[in-house]
Amino acid sequence: MNKIRKIILFTLLFFIVIAAGSILIRYVPMFKPKPTSKTIEPAQIRLDVINASGMDKQGKRAMDYLRKIGFDVYRVRTAKKEIEKTTVVDRVDNNMKNARTAAKLLAKRKKVVFFMPWYKDVMPLIACDIDSTLYLEATVVLGKDYQQFLPKTLIVF
Repeated sequence: MNKIRKIILFTLLFFIVIAAGSILIRYVPMFKPKPTSKTIEPAQIRLDVINASGMDKQGKRAMDYLRKIGFDVYRVRTAKKEIEKTTVVDRVDNNMKNARTAAKLLAKRKKVVFFMPWYKDVMPLIACDIDSTLYLEATVVLGKDYQQFLPKTLIVF
């Protein structure tokens, strides 16, 4: 009789611990798993390129380079006005995830001091201009500093 009582108490205690653990995992924020940030692949981003650098054929060159690194480039246009800084404009997300992804892939590392291994990341500017009628995730506007972001020679296969 005493042995049966111990087995019943042990199973009740076991189920109480399981139920309490389940409640903690489901309803207490400290025990909830943190959501993983979904990384955006370049192939998921549709871009258009606006050449505002003042130099001919740089929009096509940028399109070829962006396609080579994995972006889906929709078209190339030429701006009426020149701008100084290259800018990536996000068209669908207020948090600018698409623009940040494109800017990171366009970024280059530049040595700051000639004889020391110090580097500075050269990134294009990032802006947000929501326009869902364009059916694009981002726009790359090439400025006069386009040479910092495009390779000097580009081999397209």
